[in-house]
Amino acid sequence: MGKFQKTMALAGRPNMILNTEEKKEIEFVNINSFTNTENDCYMKYIFLATATILFTISSLAQMDVPSVGGNPRASVSEEVGITSITIKYSRPDVNKREGKIYGDGNVVTYGFSTTSFLTNKPTAPWRAGANDNTTITFEHDVKVEGKDLKAGTYGLHMAMGADNVTIIFSNQSEAWGSFYYDEKYDALRVNVKPVSLDKSVEWLKYEFIEHKEKSCVIAMQWEKLSVPFKVEVDVDNIVIARLREQTTSQKNFNSTNMIQGSSYCFNKNINLEEALGWAQRAVTGFNGQKSYVSLRNLATGYEKLNRLTQADSVMTEALTMANMNQYVGYSRALITQKRNDKSLEILQTAKTKFGDVFAVNNAMAFAYSAKGDFANAIKVAEKAMSQAPNDATKKSLEVQIAKLKEGKDINQ
Repeated sequence: MGKFQKTMALAGRPNMILNTEEKKEIEFVNINSFTNTENDCYMKYIFLATATILFTISSLAQMDVPSVGGNPRASVSEEVGITSITIKYSRPDVNKREGKIYGDGNVVTYGFSTTSFLTNKPTAPWRAGANDNTTITFEHDVKVEGKDLKAGTYGLHMAMGADNVTIIFSNQSEAWGSFYYDEKYDALRVNVKPVSLDKSVEWLKYEFIEHKEKSCVIAMQWEKLSVPFKVEVDVDNIVIARLREQTTSQKNFNSTNMIQGSSYCFNKNINLEEALGWAQRAVTGFNGQKSYVSLRNLATGYEKLNRLTQADSVMTEALTMANMNQYVGYSRALITQKRNDKSLEILQTAKTKFGDVFAVNNAMAFAYSAKGDFANAIKVAEKAMSQAPNDATKKSLEVQIAKLKEGKDINQ
């Protein structure tokens, strides 16, 4: 067997069964003694062997095994507007250590600890969980406790205190805990007040404890302590930006989508001129459709911009497609605009079209009441009560009639 063939044969055997001389032959092989072809073959073999080892190690590192220390992984996510906020963390338990969780010498020391792998100084905050970094992800820019924070994923740390907690959002989000925490990577720090809990929370958790249209309050809760912080989102501008993207995408070819986008703006009284353009496209644009819904939406845009002549013109066409409930709904909208005469006019047309029925008479009571014509309001309300579909409706009308007899507007 030649030197090259022998070397390759030895290299292919497990190291543990090679004798001393064979190991030396592999370890001190002089590849310069090989031919070019042999050298290429040998180097490819070494490359493949190395790659196999690295692949094996990588595979082992990615094995799906339970979290370390019995601290289960968890995540919680909610949306404020269309902005997703997600927290990923591991959950340590109290485990009979109540009263020994927070404070110097306890599980979570106050301030910063000396557990940093970078320094021997008290520079490491608490990881606000267990094991890996606790992370928080904001889909869009937000304000935390009134301070700006860009969209992204952050390592979430806390420097605990009896009366104050410093919450740290770090640009390092893939570290192991807080051992490599470095303040130079801080994106934001905010100070909040911890809140005592009456009942102990055994397993640490994050919870959205308050939710409003444009903000939420998130709290870390463990043992008998809660650390809440407020997150605010510029919902309207974020939604408008998203709508602008979508109105130039494939979604703009759907009339319903254009109605939905423009209607959002009309209801919020924002971005009205641009929204009016979307409403027009829902009617006359590519794949636009003329229906009561699309025309009523367009008229709403004109109403919001106080272009009532155009609004009325659109509604004249829309009402040719309207059912009785749509007539009634439009009449009530006119009352909110204080166009009471127009409301009555619409209802008179509805009575001619649909007959002397409960829904129309009931709506007319509100229209007459808005004008201060309580006598006629009582008259049509009593007629409506005689047509009421059930006892609950009759009782409601009795209350309305009593109010009208006192000279009070039932729209208020």
